Amino acid sequence: MPELTRGRSHALAVVCAEKGKIILSMALKNPVRRTVACDGVPLRRRITAAAAKMKIDTEAVPGATGMVAWRMDKVDK
Repeated sequence: MPELTRGRSHALAVVCAEKGKIILSMALKNPVRRTVACDGVPLRRRITAAAAKMKIDTEAVPGATGMVAWRMDKVDK
């Protein structure tokens, strides 16, 4: 669970590599669910939540194989 700095924007990058798709869930004030292809291309999203913590979860769509990685960066104003 990444720690977020209140009042700052963050950039989230999530990538799945191999085959199939995953469901990415982000627990924010308004929860977000996205389908991400396991094609090695990162999904990028700017996060401007006031919460101090954010839960990130993934689940494989049946038949998907591979691995998932994510990175959270602070963004300059």
